[in-house]
Amino acid sequence: MTVYVDDMQLEAVVGPVDGVWSHLLSDLPGEAGRRELLDFARRLGIEERWIQNAGTATEHFDVTEPTRQRALALGAVPIAYGRAVAAITRSKRSAEDR
Repeated sequence: MTVYVDDMQLEAVVGPVDGVWSHLLSDLPGEAGRRELLDFARRLGIEERWIQNAGTATEHFDVTEPTRQRALALGAVPIAYGRAVAAITRSKRSAEDR
Protein backbone atom coordinates (compact mmCIF):
# COMPACT_ATOMS: atom_id res chain seq x y z
CA MET A 1 0.00 0.00 0.00
CA THR A 2 1.55 3.21 -1.19
CA VAL A 3 0.51 6.80 -1.68
CA TYR A 4 2.36 8.70 -4.37
CA VAL A 5 2.87 12.36 -5.17
CA ASP A 6 3.93 13.36 -8.66
CA ASP A 7 6.21 16.14 -9.82
CA MET A 8 3.85 17.87 -12.24
CA GLN A 9 4.40 21.21 -10.46
CA LEU A 10 2.13 23.19 -12.77
CA GLU A 11 1.61 26.86 -11.97
CA ALA A 12 -2.13 27.57 -11.91
CA VAL A 13 -4.89 29.43 -10.14
CA VAL A 14 -7.45 26.96 -8.78
CA GLY A 15 -10.37 28.78 -7.20
CA PRO A 16 -8.85 31.27 -4.80
CA VAL A 17 -5.47 29.48 -4.67
CA ASP A 18 -2.60 30.63 -6.88
CA GLY A 19 0.03 27.92 -6.60
CA VAL A 20 2.20 25.22 -8.06
CA TRP A 21 0.16 22.02 -8.31
CA SER A 22 0.83 18.27 -8.36
CA HIS A 23 -1.22 15.11 -7.69
CA LEU A 24 -1.54 12.81 -4.68
CA LEU A 25 -2.77 9.30 -5.52
CA SER A 26 -2.94 5.70 -4.35
CA ASP A 27 -1.89 2.68 -6.37
CA LEU A 28 -4.62 0.44 -4.93
CA PRO A 29 -7.78 -0.08 -6.99
CA GLY A 30 -11.31 0.50 -5.80
CA GLU A 31 -12.41 1.10 -2.23
CA ALA A 32 -9.06 0.08 -0.73
CA GLY A 33 -7.29 2.79 -2.73
CA ARG A 34 -9.91 5.36 -1.83
CA ARG A 35 -9.59 4.57 1.90
CA GLU A 36 -5.80 4.72 1.72
CA LEU A 37 -5.85 8.02 -0.16
CA LEU A 38 -8.43 9.60 2.16
CA ASP A 39 -6.54 8.49 5.27
CA PHE A 40 -3.33 10.04 3.96
CA ALA A 41 -5.16 13.19 2.88
CA ARG A 42 -6.58 13.62 6.39
CA ARG A 43 -3.05 13.46 7.81
CA LEU A 44 -2.16 16.31 5.45
CA GLY A 45 -5.21 18.36 6.39
CA ILE A 46 -6.82 17.94 2.97
CA GLU A 47 -10.61 17.93 2.96
CA GLU A 48 -12.30 14.85 1.50
CA ARG A 49 -14.59 17.01 -0.65
CA TRP A 50 -11.54 18.17 -2.66
CA ILE A 51 -10.98 14.72 -4.18
CA GLN A 52 -10.84 14.66 -7.99
CA ASN A 53 -12.42 11.95 -10.19
CA ALA A 54 -13.84 10.14 -7.16
CA GLY A 55 -14.56 6.47 -7.67
CA THR A 56 -12.43 6.12 -10.81
CA ALA A 57 -8.96 4.79 -11.57
CA THR A 58 -7.79 8.40 -11.88
CA GLU A 59 -8.96 9.39 -8.38
CA HIS A 60 -6.52 11.86 -6.81
CA PHE A 61 -6.06 15.09 -4.92
CA ASP A 62 -4.53 18.18 -6.43
CA VAL A 63 -1.92 19.49 -3.98
CA THR A 64 0.12 22.68 -3.82
CA GLU A 65 3.89 22.53 -3.52
CA PRO A 66 3.96 23.08 0.26
CA THR A 67 1.46 20.23 0.69
CA ARG A 68 3.49 18.09 -1.73
CA GLN A 69 6.56 18.63 0.45
CA ARG A 70 4.60 17.67 3.61
CA ALA A 71 3.31 14.56 1.82
CA LEU A 72 6.86 13.53 1.01
CA ALA A 73 7.87 14.11 4.64
CA LEU A 74 4.98 11.86 5.74
CA GLY A 75 6.13 9.05 3.45
CA ALA A 76 4.48 9.61 0.08
CA VAL A 77 6.63 8.21 -2.69
CA PRO A 78 7.74 10.72 -5.33
CA ILE A 79 6.98 9.77 -8.93
CA ALA A 80 7.30 11.42 -12.30
CA TYR A 81 4.22 13.01 -13.80
CA GLY A 82 3.23 11.34 -17.05
CA ARG A 83 4.34 7.76 -17.57
CA ALA A 84 4.52 6.78 -13.91
CA VAL A 85 1.04 8.14 -13.18
CA ALA A 86 -0.29 6.51 -16.36
CA ALA A 87 1.19 3.15 -15.30
CA ILE A 88 -0.60 3.35 -11.93
CA THR A 89 -3.87 4.24 -13.67
CA ARG A 90 -3.52 1.31 -16.11
CA SER A 91 -2.79 -1.09 -13.26
CA LYS A 92 -5.83 0.10 -11.29
CA ARG A 93 -8.09 -0.20 -14.35
CA SER A 94 -6.80 -3.71 -15.02
CA ALA A 95 -7.46 -4.77 -11.42
CA GLU A 96 -10.97 -3.31 -11.54
CA ASP A 97 -11.73 -5.29 -14.72
CA ARG A 98 -10.95 -8.61 -13.06
